[in-house]
Amino acid sequence: MNLVFGALLILGIGALIVLLGVIAIGTISRSRGKHGTSGSLSSAALEIQSILEPEKKRVVETMRAEEASEDEDDQLQSPPR
Repeated sequence: MNLVFGALLILGIGALIVLLGVIAIGTISRSRGKHGTSGSLSSAALEIQSILEPEKKRVVETMRAEEASEDEDDQLQSPPR
């Protein structure tokens, strides 16, 4: 009987580890959408640089246009809630 309880305990611990992993992955995925990426940081750096160097302004405007088109594509692809 102890062998059965031991096996169930090991299976329960394994299931708990898998469940915690799934919860951690879901939390990371959710928080990634809330926070900016390194791309937004580089965009901010380019924007500051565009103030100092006017020729960089074109690069910043192009990046913003690409981000806007990606946002529109994401909104079209995501199902309504």
